[in-house]
Amino acid sequence: MFGRTRPKTARRRLGTVVALTSAIAVAGSLAATPALADDPVEIPVSYTVTGKATVKKTGGTLDLGPGRLDGALVIDGDNVGIRGNLSLPPSTANISLVSGVFKIKARVRIEPTGPVTGTLANGDLTTRSQANMLIDNIVVGLFYPVIPLPTAPSACKTVKPLDLTLVSKNVDLFAPSIPSSGVFTIPEFKDCFINDLALGALISGPGNTINLDLKSNI
Repeated sequence: MFGRTRPKTARRRLGTVVALTSAIAVAGSLAATPALADDPVEIPVSYTVTGKATVKKTGGTLDLGPGRLDGALVIDGDNVGIRGNLSLPPSTANISLVSGVFKIKARVRIEPTGPVTGTLANGDLTTRSQANMLIDNIVVGLFYPVIPLPTAPSACKTVKPLDLTLVSKNVDLFAPSIPSSGVFTIPEFKDCFINDLALGALISGPGNTINLDLKSNI
């Protein structure tokens, strides 16, 4: 009497297929209408974003997310791209120095300064964005962080935004999740009181890595 209930993943894939099929149909109708032939087609997308960043100087890791990326796939003639807005919650960084004896704990926020944009070419999805890195609630100590250092909320941040370029190799837009990775530079810090030089010496520099996983919400 009742049909089988489709698994959640299957429903998501079906929804994606329907959306893309509809977009192709719309694109075909636009091509048949000269006045609208150059209008891009947008397909709404929404992803839950999780991941990890690793600081090269210390080897310390920063858990990212869960956050959200909401936007659209954009089909403009032969070009396929993506644009959207990314939001990530604050994370806690734990750093060990001097063979693990000296400990630092801090709250780290990565706040995008604008939208995420990207292009799909040769099967690879490349996204670009910029974000400020802000640090506060810094606590230090031997063996265990117990001594707070002065920082003003939203004041201690990188002197310029991070440039984040991430690549998803051989991306499958029908997959339940899309992995993405990149390498980035952490600039020097400002407005951190006595912590400016310390933070610069500890974590600023090139060669840091970021790995994200995007799970479709549609």
